[in-house]
Amino acid sequence: MTNLHSIFWFQLRIYLFLIPLLALASCGEEISSDNKLVTQKKSSAQKDFKILILGDSLTEGYGVMENEAYPFILEKKLNLDSERSLKRNFRVINGGISGATTSGGVSRINWLLQSNPDFLILALGGNDGLRGIPIEKIKENLIKVVVAAQSNNIPILLAGMKIPPNYGIEYSESFTNLYSQISKEYNISMIPFLLQGVGGDPSMNLPDRIHPNPKGHEIIAETVHQYLIQELFTTQ
Repeated sequence: MTNLHSIFWFQLRIYLFLIPLLALASCGEEISSDNKLVTQKKSSAQKDFKILILGDSLTEGYGVMENEAYPFILEKKLNLDSERSLKRNFRVINGGISGATTSGGVSRINWLLQSNPDFLILALGGNDGLRGIPIEKIKENLIKVVVAAQSNNIPILLAGMKIPPNYGIEYSESFTNLYSQISKEYNISMIPFLLQGVGGDPSMNLPDRIHPNPKGHEIIAETVHQYLIQELFTTQ
């Protein structure tokens, strides 16, 4: 015959044993859920604001160390600003390739946009001008890049370029003016001259007198920062 008294105490011991386990499991789920929420919030808060610079050897940093090129310096400046007022974590994507032309920019832009940049600095055209490529073709290519970015709702800062009068005054002036024309036609901001204070100054360039030295890159970074910061405040 079954002892009902013994069965009662056996069941009671099992029940008392299970209560803390169930409570622990429940707490574990809550902790896991809370941790997941905290992680999601942290991930969201730390999302980088990505700035793509589409350029040539000037952007790539030809002849200098990676941490001496203006995109790297610019990123440091922006993150210092962020500590004070912008409240963002900035990452600058160096899309510079030596020898790049505007046609190369057209062929690369859609691939580069896969990185989902939040902002584009377009710094191409110098090599086109030095090669004497027709002004209308340069303008056409730059517009294609602008349209690609705008169709993805990406703000743009256009970096103006200048070239020596190797192909005559008329060509060099038309080349300089095409940047302001695009800026007005497509309602985008621009830097009048990327190499302001650097171009033509031997103390700011490598021995080839074409590519900036580390000191020159610091000046370029300051120039870009000056115009970019105004745009970033409007896109917050």
